[in-house]
Amino acid sequence: MERTAQLPRSESLALAAALVTVVLWASAFVGIRSAGRFLSPEALALGRLLVSSVVLGSLAYVRREALPARGDLARIALYGLLWLGIYNVVLNEAERRVDAEPRRCS
Repeated sequence: MERTAQLPRSESLALAAALVTVVLWASAFVGIRSAGRFLSPEALALGRLLVSSVVLGSLAYVRREALPARGDLARIALYGLLWLGIYNVVLNEAERRVDAEPRRCS
């Protein structure tokens, strides 16, 4: 009888999470390029952030996660504005302007 090695549950979950993250991250650029034809970079960033907020908020609610401390709210808001807001708008604008195909030098 041949016996196959099985990963512990935590390692299997970590591997599955990594695979889902890589696939979703890689497909995001295709989605941004496609949606960027119809939506402004700002509208696309807002849509992406709203979807992620609903998904993560629902997960936090189901898991009964504690709310952040009041003193942390200003830093969280600043992070959200600078990183998530500005980064997403710049990324969406770049996806509209930068061609994914490498140019050949002659």
